[in-house]
Amino acid sequence: MKRFFPSAGLLAATCMAALVLAAAPAHAQKRGGDVVVAQQAQPPSLDAQITFAQAARNINLHIYEALFARNDKGETIPELAESHTAAPDSLSYEIKLRKGVLFHNMKEMKAPDVKASLERYARYGGSAQNMSLVDHIDIVDDYTIKIFMKKPFQGFIEFLGSPRAPVAIYPAEEAAKGPNQINVIGTGPFQLVEYKPDSYVKLKRFDSYSANPNYKGRDGLGGRKTAYFDTVTFRFMPEAGARESALQTNEVQVLEAISPTAAKRLKNDSNIKIYEMMPWAFQTIILNAGAPPTDNLKVRQAIQAALDDEEIMAISTDGLYRMTHGWQHPGTPYYAGDVGKSLYNQHNLDLAKKLLKESGYKGEEITFIADNGFKNHNDTAVIATQQLQAIGMNVKLRIADWPTTLAARDKPAGWNLFPIMVGIEPYEGPNGVAVLFSGEQNWQHHKDAGLEAAVAKLNSAPDLADRKAAFATIQQIVYEQVYAIKVGDIGVLEAARSNLKNFVPHRVPRMWDVWYD
Repeated sequence: MKRFFPSAGLLAATCMAALVLAAAPAHAQKRGGDVVVAQQAQPPSLDAQITFAQAARNINLHIYEALFARNDKGETIPELAESHTAAPDSLSYEIKLRKGVLFHNMKEMKAPDVKASLERYARYGGSAQNMSLVDHIDIVDDYTIKIFMKKPFQGFIEFLGSPRAPVAIYPAEEAAKGPNQINVIGTGPFQLVEYKPDSYVKLKRFDSYSANPNYKGRDGLGGRKTAYFDTVTFRFMPEAGARESALQTNEVQVLEAISPTAAKRLKNDSNIKIYEMMPWAFQTIILNAGAPPTDNLKVRQAIQAALDDEEIMAISTDGLYRMTHGWQHPGTPYYAGDVGKSLYNQHNLDLAKKLLKESGYKGEEITFIADNGFKNHNDTAVIATQQLQAIGMNVKLRIADWPTTLAARDKPAGWNLFPIMVGIEPYEGPNGVAVLFSGEQNWQHHKDAGLEAAVAKLNSAPDLADRKAAFATIQQIVYEQVYAIKVGDIGVLEAARSNLKNFVPHRVPRMWDVWYD
């Protein structure tokens, strides 16, 4: 297995710089300047609640905030909430709000805004199924709400702090509007200036931002945030070479991602720093269990048996990967050990052909949809298509742009296989993964009673051991029913100009608590 690593000296220097900057006195932090972040794709929406796209999350988490956030350890911490209390039976939650928090329109955030935002999320949110267990929400006073549940949901507060499709808090008048109909108004450290489709989103510092006084500084996606830059511009640059050239010429100062090949070339440039995050995401292939011929379990099992996952990972990631089977990362509380491992990375062509024959497959077309915007998606589809054609499957590859491919994936028919990085979901824990395969909007377009029961147990069991067992069952079902194929873990390399101080890579390129030397 090949993997690219920046030199030990580079990483050591980077870590030492981060430690020094973290301890630097306040006078070293400079206010002002404009920073440009280059990212591959444009956001499908700036309506934060409705989209789980990384391209949107990069931007939206600078504009909007939620009641809770995730800290550097992945723990859920209060953000717009001051505190919360759960009833002993987990059937209600009282949430007290921070006072004096201003929206970008200078209106103070109060309980009616929060209630309206949560109710909107239940209608349109990207993870709306997690709101289905909410019975109703009461306003106790201007700064307190009480949420009543239909049944216990042990991960509810964690869900409210998920950055996937965040439960962003909007002014009540905006929360009354439908998807993509809102004015872009949040409580975050930056506010929208301009969105020019196919080009950029420009933000400016919100000078009346209500920094959280309960923390000393930045902590993951929460904590006390300070905006030093005058403006932050997110430029959409699909071509990797163009992004890398722009970084070298200081046209942009941050790259959301850089290839291992380019990182090797630039690592000795004193004006640029390279950062590695491993793991960053799962590379997966989703199977449509609701459309023929992949509605046939034997066909799905044949696909699973045929694939050489390591070949796919080695080529699609340029060597920046690791081979793990779990749907939670090793070392995390819900990692399910060897569950499903025997079905991972089989590359057993004889078994695949046997399963295909038993399925009654007669050469029906299998449509593999993929986008041309993300190299690893495209490469995964191309390599997997070749591997499946080698066992006699009539696989047709259909390539389009990212929004078109996502729209096709949402339809119950017209596709069979779909490659996608799953990054934020395992980061947020077992519920983030479980929601992909459960509920009415599940990715495999097939509702599995056994899986639904396991998800219900994961959500409701008061005992941690029972919740861990429930997630292990979910992982086992995903493997046995082949609703998705875990190909491997992807790392990511980020790059920034070396005069960008206190920049630390994270799930999004955080431009708060960062400044120019």
